[in-house]
Amino acid sequence: MRIQFSSCFKGKYKKLIAKQPNIRAVFETALVLLMKNSKEPSLKIHKLSGKLKDFWAFYLTYDLRVIFERKKDIIILINIGAHDEVY
Repeated sequence: MRIQFSSCFKGKYKKLIAKQPNIRAVFETALVLLMKNSKEPSLKIHKLSGKLKDFWAFYLTYDLRVIFERKKDIIILINIGAHDEVY
C-alpha cells in the first residue's frame, strides 16, 4: 500500500500542524495503521456519500478527519480538518 498526498492536503496539513503540533504524532500513527491494514477498526474508516461519494474518511481525533481516495494499491490523501470543514 502506498500513500500519496494531494497539494490541497499538504497545505491544510501544514496549517493544522502550525496550530496544533501535537497532531503530527497522531497523524503519523494513523498512517502506519492505515498502511498495515486499510480496514483498521480504530481509524473508523467509512465510505462517504453525496458529493463526496467517491471518497473515504478516517478519524484522527474526535473532531479531526482525513478524506482520502482509494485507487488499487494507492491511497491518496485529499483533505484534513475538522468534521465541519471537510464534509
